[in-house]
Amino acid sequence: MLVLLGLGVVALTGGGDSAPKPGGAPGAAIGRPAGTGPSPTSYSSSPSSSAYAGIANRSADPKPLTEGEAFPSSAAKMPLPDGKVSVKLRAKRLDGDCAAAVWGGSVGEELGKGGCTQAARAIYSDTGHGYALSVAVFNLAGSADADRFVARLETTIGAGFVRPLEAPAPLDRFGRGFGMARGLAMGHFAVVSWAQRLDGKGDEKDENLLSLLIEGGKAPRCSAARPAGPADPRPAGTGPVGPGASTVRPASAAGHISVGFRRVAVNIAYR
Repeated sequence: MLVLLGLGVVALTGGGDSAPKPGGAPGAAIGRPAGTGPSPTSYSSSPSSSAYAGIANRSADPKPLTEGEAFPSSAAKMPLPDGKVSVKLRAKRLDGDCAAAVWGGSVGEELGKGGCTQAARAIYSDTGHGYALSVAVFNLAGSADADRFVARLETTIGAGFVRPLEAPAPLDRFGRGFGMARGLAMGHFAVVSWAQRLDGKGDEKDENLLSLLIEGGKAPRCSAARPAGPADPRPAGTGPVGPGASTVRPASAAGHISVGFRRVAVNIAYR
């Protein structure tokens, strides 16, 4: 299944910080994260793959994310495969200080080590069917930093995590009750999706929550092109979202689709 992926967030009018200098170096100075916050009930992560070899290092992709690469109007609505649930974009923000998008000292420290220069967040909901989705994108120095960050979150639940973007009721309850999250390293970017029901109920068998986690990795979009990277050795197929699950692989090399990372187009398929 071919899917579009991407990165970028529009800063709300008057919101967000000024853009950082292009590139950025590891060990970036960030502010102090909040000391408390919510955590999902379950979380899994996957490292970057060869599909993102062209953006494995920010030095090769130095231009900061811009408003023009932010969630465009075409990404403002996200229908799920069941044909009923369709979450809509309710709020979005781009911060130059990555500490604004997380809580917990160890999480902030990891972002600092990884040279994080930008954090982009968005929150979606379908109030009629009672589902919500939070998406956060972190601009790190390299794929190793992104890999390390998404893996680190597995050990910090309850003591630090990504902060969902604040939004009016009923999204002010996001983070309470049962929730599932997934971290994906995509080159030097890390994307963390967090899905839950607005009433805080549900479990890991909820197909809509699983679908939201997958759609969350595709939510941010921008476009450009480069030749597709080398084939990923992992076998084709589909599978459940979960710890250790392979998340992306190149599809056939006979063409390519626009993938949201700036200046990059690759063939991929979600597993």
